[in-house]
Amino acid sequence: MKKFFYCTLTPLVLICTLLAGCADRSLIAADSDAWILTEVKRLESAQWPENEYTAQIIKPQSGELDYICDYSDSGRYLVVMKDMTQEASATYIADLEKQGYLPVSAEGNAVSVGTILQKGSVTLSVAYSGDMLGILITIQENI
Repeated sequence: MKKFFYCTLTPLVLICTLLAGCADRSLIAADSDAWILTEVKRLESAQWPENEYTAQIIKPQSGELDYICDYSDSGRYLVVMKDMTQEASATYIADLEKQGYLPVSAEGNAVSVGTILQKGSVTLSVAYSGDMLGILITIQENI
């Protein structure tokens, strides 16, 4: 049970914390209710999803897809990778920056790292903890 909390919920909590503390508030539509996490189902998947959200990013070269959460009704999409090292996660963030994403905010410690990147109307909240990497993709025009 402890492993479930650390491996599964920690990246999601980190992403939500980053969004709450650092995200651009203009990304939340003025007429929208709060983004409700309980409305979303976790979808186990072994294959990289192909949709308008994942088309905005490159697929990580390391790790394995663990699960996705489709928040597309709220303009967001979460991809969670497993078997990622901290070095592989840092390389992935550098690859995103080469793709044109600019860092907005970054925080980290010995256990976890979180980074917010932005390119045009797309904001990425990337969080690493343990061997998990969470990538929350937000497309502003979809909110």
